[in-house]
Amino acid sequence: MRTRKRYLDAVDRLRTRMRRTSVSTRRRVVAAVLLVLVTVILSIEISPFGYLVVAGKPARRAIYAPRTVQYIDEKKTGEERDAAAAAVEDVYRVDPAVANKVSDNIRGLFDVIENAAAQPLPPEQKLEAVQIPYPVTTDTVEALLAMDPEQRVAVENSALELAAGVMLENVTGENLSDNIGKLMAITGTGQQAAQVAAAFLEVNAVRDSADTERRREAAREAVKPVITTKLQGEVIINKGETVTAEQLDLLRRLGFQRPVFTPLNVLYTLVFSILLLGAVAMFLAKYRRVVYQSPGLLSLLGSQVVVYALAARLITVAASNWSPVWGYLMPAAAVAIITAVLFDTGVALVIVAVCSLVTGVVTSGNFTLVAVALLGGFFPSLIVSRTSTRHQLRRASLYTAFWVAAVAFGASALTQLNADLLINAGVGFINGAVCGVVAMGALPFLETTFRVTTNTWLLELASPEQELLKDLSARAPGTYSHSVMVANLAEAAAREVGSDTLMARVAAYYHDVGKMKRPQFFVENQQEGVNAHEGLSPNLSALIITSHVRDGVEMLQAEHIPPDLVEIVREHHGTSMVRYFYEKAMDQDTHEDVEESRFRYHFPKPHRRTAGILMLADSVEATARTLDKPSAATIEQMVSRIIDGKMADGQLDDCELTYSDLTRIKAAFSRILIGAYHPRVDYPQTTAAGGERSDTRKAGGSAAGQSA
Repeated sequence: MRTRKRYLDAVDRLRTRMRRTSVSTRRRVVAAVLLVLVTVILSIEISPFGYLVVAGKPARRAIYAPRTVQYIDEKKTGEERDAAAAAVEDVYRVDPAVANKVSDNIRGLFDVIENAAAQPLPPEQKLEAVQIPYPVTTDTVEALLAMDPEQRVAVENSALELAAGVMLENVTGENLSDNIGKLMAITGTGQQAAQVAAAFLEVNAVRDSADTERRREAAREAVKPVITTKLQGEVIINKGETVTAEQLDLLRRLGFQRPVFTPLNVLYTLVFSILLLGAVAMFLAKYRRVVYQSPGLLSLLGSQVVVYALAARLITVAASNWSPVWGYLMPAAAVAIITAVLFDTGVALVIVAVCSLVTGVVTSGNFTLVAVALLGGFFPSLIVSRTSTRHQLRRASLYTAFWVAAVAFGASALTQLNADLLINAGVGFINGAVCGVVAMGALPFLETTFRVTTNTWLLELASPEQELLKDLSARAPGTYSHSVMVANLAEAAAREVGSDTLMARVAAYYHDVGKMKRPQFFVENQQEGVNAHEGLSPNLSALIITSHVRDGVEMLQAEHIPPDLVEIVREHHGTSMVRYFYEKAMDQDTHEDVEESRFRYHFPKPHRRTAGILMLADSVEATARTLDKPSAATIEQMVSRIIDGKMADGQLDDCELTYSDLTRIKAAFSRILIGAYHPRVDYPQTTAAGGERSDTRKAGGSAAGQSA
């Protein structure tokens, strides 16, 4: 207890220092810190030691795929694209001038032969005249010279036809000799024509490099990327296996060897974090204004996102380094339970969605784990609330364990054909159970650190064993009895108007603890015939009476009672008047003006419905004790008079209570008070043998007294 009190004192001192700055400044600081932390956690890759591999060296441990993933095999894709490009033949452009040149050369040869044949020269000189300018063999020239003119014309035409036929095709440096060989292989009557045509063939096709590359690039692009699938748990590199450059590239593509910190990655993550936290801020600003305006509540909410992001990052490392099944331990259910208890279901659902997106980032888009986080947190957000007790939380944890197990089983079945579904479901069950335990363990710490009022804390404060209540019952028993009765009234009224019944009861228990400082000055604690106000001026008496609120607030703050409850106690008298001493001052003939403000409480008027209910219950119960002969009619009239008087005095001007609420509150107060102060039957006192009252009658009388 001492350690806890020292811790809470330290927290209060820190909160006091922080209050020296404006609320808007504190909110900006909280937002900036959260943005930095989330960005850093999401952008920095924690590289597990098992993945510190180097190409050409053996792996220190087996490396498994942490999730089922499909990726483009760049090596195979490149090989297939290169093969497709290589299959595309070179593109050539035919030069038609070359064919004309070949034809002209053939005609020129026959013109020379015709002229030489017509000359009266010896055969040797004729042969020499033909061979000098043209690349033809001696046998071919001799044969042509020996022909008559008609035969030579026929051979010429045949040679032109053969050459033209060849030159219609692409004649390249690579196939020129093949084309010549085909012509030279011709025998018979066409042999001389073929030999002439072969002698004059030339390359007529030039390689079109641009068109060739264009077609080959088109062939490359037509090849679809080769998709390779790595199933969750499949070995990427065996232990001791020499790591190849291709395997190292695969690790990089799977995200295992990404740089730990890159400016561009940080920039992208910063933009994502701004959008993520900005969306939450917009939701809170529109639908949860109280949370949005409270730096403390924003810190509480943001700290859960930060802790979850860090836990998700570490779990991802464990899943990558040891076994993918670790991924099913994402603690979204714990965040959901804590947020639903400390805030409400709507806020819990929003934070679960945020945690799911964070899961997607740290796991590089693992659908299975995102589904486990989203659905695993969705369920407890709906079955847990601010009114949940410890027993209800334990039961919710069990239900959550089964739910997360089912989610893990279903998500695994959808995405991983070779996954061990039962193991995944078992780990999911453990996850749900552990999340419940962690949430219940963290709630007391978060409640006290961030001063968030929960039902668990209120139930603890409602125990009669609380030091303040024990002191109140011992030092001011009348006030304690009054507080218990006020608690009954406040709880009944809160139930009627749909307000927080437990908060109303606990606030009533503590609303008058300040009277312990001077209990004898309050009528419920005074002994018969003794009035501590005798001899005091009305002003001083009023000051003593009104100071019990300030004293009570100080006592509650010293005991680290939740701020919500302290605020209700601070407001429960508002600016009401201490009418008895005001009228007493007016009756005294002092010839001085009586300042009404000196006889009023100087505290905020009730804002919350619970504070308004407590004000009315306090006044009604105190007045009910003064009724001489209470009846149903007088009690109802008294209740209406008190509540109408508070309204006329403006005490409920700032309160959330409606006229309809006040009507229901009147009925609830009347019902409780009529039951408590109804007329009793006057039982006759019979005696047993020996003249003494029987034990049965004693018990009956005692019971009647207790019921009164």
